[in-house]
Amino acid sequence: MLAAGGALWLVRTGRAEHRSLPGSPPASPAHVSPSVSPSPAYHLRVVLGSLKGHRVQGVPVRQRDLRAPARAIRGTLTQLYSIGFVDPSRWDGGRFPALYRLFSRDARSGVHRDLSDLSVGRLATRLSAVRPRRARLDLRFLLDRGGHPVTAVARMRFSGTALADGIQAAIRQDGRYVLRRMAGRWRIVSYRVRSHQPSLPDLRGTPGRAAYSPALPSSGLLFVLVIGSDARPGQSVAATRADSLHIIGVNPKLGMASVLGIPRDSYVPIPGAGVQKINSALVHGGPELMVRTVEQLSGIHIDAYVLTGFDGFRSLVNAVGGIRTTVPYPMNDHYSRAHFRKGPTRMNGREALAFARDRHDVPGGDVGRSRNQGRLIVSAFREFRTDVQRNPLELLRWVAAGSRYLRTNLTLQQMTELLLAVPSIDAKHVRNDVVPGTGGSAGGQSVIRLGSAAHSLFRDLGSDGVLGR
Repeated sequence: MLAAGGALWLVRTGRAEHRSLPGSPPASPAHVSPSVSPSPAYHLRVVLGSLKGHRVQGVPVRQRDLRAPARAIRGTLTQLYSIGFVDPSRWDGGRFPALYRLFSRDARSGVHRDLSDLSVGRLATRLSAVRPRRARLDLRFLLDRGGHPVTAVARMRFSGTALADGIQAAIRQDGRYVLRRMAGRWRIVSYRVRSHQPSLPDLRGTPGRAAYSPALPSSGLLFVLVIGSDARPGQSVAATRADSLHIIGVNPKLGMASVLGIPRDSYVPIPGAGVQKINSALVHGGPELMVRTVEQLSGIHIDAYVLTGFDGFRSLVNAVGGIRTTVPYPMNDHYSRAHFRKGPTRMNGREALAFARDRHDVPGGDVGRSRNQGRLIVSAFREFRTDVQRNPLELLRWVAAGSRYLRTNLTLQQMTELLLAVPSIDAKHVRNDVVPGTGGSAGGQSVIRLGSAAHSLFRDLGSDGVLGR
């Protein structure tokens, strides 16, 4: 047992265990005919290689918080590979009915499509057995503030030998799975696997891969209000003026999303406070009043909000390793300290904040700045999608960062579900726009008045969550 950085690591070493059971074929089963009635020739023992817990507040993880869920998930993954690879009595001619119950209901359609990579697939009619050589499991848990595991990311590396009529061929699979506790059981909600299996004609090894990400947990449209507070260090993010406002619309059925910015100086009615700049709604009633104000203005029902200030935004970007975005034009503003060349660049937290705040040398002033803030949102979306597709473990880092530096009315589980679904959205079809307005003045202040063009964009987004479709 090792303790490092406030997290517990449990390390064990070993190999996949394979031993003959009573009544099974002899120790060298390569010559066993497929006509022999299926029976579990080998027993699979999954070795737990490493175990780590992440808590959103960074509090040290207690060993007892991880023992039970680790045993449960090792049991789930042992069943998965026993049913799919090791135990011929569970293959059912290549249908593997017992496999589906290990996955969430939403994921089962993907399992049906990807059976050839999640199991021996059609080889079930040709093989007599699979002799396991190695089965190593590495686990990472995300724990809520109460120390309860809510999400797990597992990596399973399996290898074995396929046996058929005197032929032996290697089988390998590297699987990464995201699991959540459902109805008292840990079930797989997302997966990404790479496999190397013999082909049917000649049992030569052929590479394959399969992946599934859940759709957004919504049968209809989803709208999230992203609020950037003007709070400086030591100030409350919920009691200062808003610096940026964006509605993110998502259409789960189409797999498309859009970002629509609202200029912070938009002169609009605020419930209970009269007509003022929209950014003052945060001062008068926190994020809840801001949501009501945007709903009244746009006619769009807001399902959730996320809120952060300058410090939180800067820390959030740093926590996820920076964001790669494209600067649309040269920027050199000493007020915001935005100094960028045109073109793609990776920004750290300080640079991303400077880019988001620049309005002095940005075309369109406040409107142009809002468009750039939307660019960062789209870039973060793409960054997350790339990270998780490359390594599902990155999900935990993003969820932990969001929980630490964002204020939201989403629960930790809801946030995790939303982020799990991001890979199902086509990053090429995320449009970014800003509602237009005309400059004016009111009470000695510069304001932006929204007209018919702005309300047309609100109707467009509200109709199907997608702009310009």
